[in-house]
This record gives sequence, structure tokens and C-alpha cells, in this order.
Amino acid sequence: MKMKKLVSVVLATTMMMGVVGCSSSTSDSADKLEQIKEAGKIVLGTSPDFPPSEFYILDENGEKQIVGSDISLAQAIADEIGVELEIKATDFNGVLANVQSGAVDMAISGFAQTEERKKVMQFSDGYQRDDSEDYQGILTTKEIAEKYKTLDEFKDANLTIAAQAGSIQYEMALKLTDESNIKQYGTIDAAALALDAGDIDAVIISSNSGEPMLDTFTDMTILPKDGFDLDPDAMYSTNVIGFPLGDEYQSLIDLCNEVIAEAREHGDLENWVTEAKELSAQAIEVEE
Repeated sequence: MKMKKLVSVVLATTMMMGVVGCSSSTSDSADKLEQIKEAGKIVLGTSPDFPPSEFYILDENGEKQIVGSDISLAQAIADEIGVELEIKATDFNGVLANVQSGAVDMAISGFAQTEERKKVMQFSDGYQRDDSEDYQGILTTKEIAEKYKTLDEFKDANLTIAAQAGSIQYEMALKLTDESNIKQYGTIDAAALALDAGDIDAVIISSNSGEPMLDTFTDMTILPKDGFDLDPDAMYSTNVIGFPLGDEYQSLIDLCNEVIAEAREHGDLENWVTEAKELSAQAIEVEE
């Protein structure tokens, strides 16, 4: 899974003040689920740069389309409510800002639940875990990979490392090199291009998101799980849906939890991931 994304303290502090203020002035009668039904649509925030969870492809008419396992879950939620799914696509920092400010009804974008995020948003039950072979790893060139046999050797080199802005991968990068050596990019595609150009030495990435890139960047590799797993305790291995703060969202959260439970029982979660991985071969990079 993508597992991206640890909200920055600055963003969290700034946005939390506005969100809390809005929530305190909203009455219980302003039920978000009822508002969604009245509007005839549910607005989803996502960052479509991370196959197989959310990404762009070109449809049969050559038009951009956002697909992925997360999008299938969002569509199932919209179908259960009986409304249209409207997707508000931004980079991940934009997703964080939109969900905290209430600009979207929910955000499905490979969220991991953290203590910091609990201060500024609320979450559904977990809906997807990484496959047993997936892990938080290091994407680098084959030439660089040959130089380091252990994670300690990699750390001692104090390399220039990239991570997606606002991500949990950025937090992981802080444990591998000096903060001054970390570069943040809006998308993982941009980080991979920087690695290909020689501007950086490595990218912290979820292995199931990095593997499709190896078909395009044939001189890159992901350092092996044995010895280079940056999340061995699987702290970030469960995805959740993010919602703005406020009691008015509880009925929506409850409905989403019901959809998740039913999708898990019927095997839909696994099927959506399988289908998305097949589609990821068609993924395209899109300039926002």
C-alpha cells in the first residue's frame, strides 16, 4: 500500500484551529450523511499518483481517468449511499488540507492512522493491509545498491534521499540521513525522475508502489526486504479512510465501516487490489 503520509506539524496546527472552530459551531442536526444524500454526491479527496491504490490511466477515448483499489472502495461507498462520486484530486498535502478543512467529505489516499493525525481528523476502520511480501523500502539505482549490504552501511553513507511531501516515508527518511539531505517531492513519480536524473541517491517508498516503476526505470531496484524493511513492526500497514473532525460525520463513518466489512467478507477488497495491479501497467504520469 502506499502508506504515505504523515501530516506536518505546521499544517496540522494551522488547520486544526480552523477545523475545530467549524466543528464546534455545527449542530448535530447537520448530519453529513443526510447532506450528502441531499446534494446527490459525495466528494472524495485523493492523490492519484500511487498505483495500485489511486492513479491515472487513459480511457478508450484518450481521456484521463482515475482508477485504483481505493477508488473502487470510494465508488462502493457512493453506491451504498445512492449518490454520485466526485473526485477532488490534488497532491497529498492538498488532500490533508482538504480533509482537515472540510473541503471534501472523505479522503481515501493510502492513509495510515497516526497519533498526530488523530488530532486533526478522524478515521474509519482499517480496510486494507499490505501483502505479506510488501514493505516500506528504499528505491535506488542498481549501481548504488551494490555498494550497501546492510541498512547500517546505507545510513552511514548519509546519502541524499527523497520522500513524498507530507508522507510517513519522510519520517522514515529522517532516520536514515541528515534532514538537510532529504528532498521532498509532490509526487512519487517526480522523485523517481529525480533519482533517474542523478539528483538524489534514493527514494523511500512502499514496495508495491515502487515495483511498477521498475518496468520504466530498468536501472533501478528496491533494496531487499530482508535487511532493508523500514517498518518491520508493520506500524503503517493498514489503510484507513480520513474524515474531517466533527460529530456530524459519525453516521457517514458508520456507513463506511459497514461497506468495508461487507467488502472484506465478500473478497472485494482483494479483488479490487488485483484488478488495480493489472491496470497499473497503463498508469500515466499527469502534470497537475
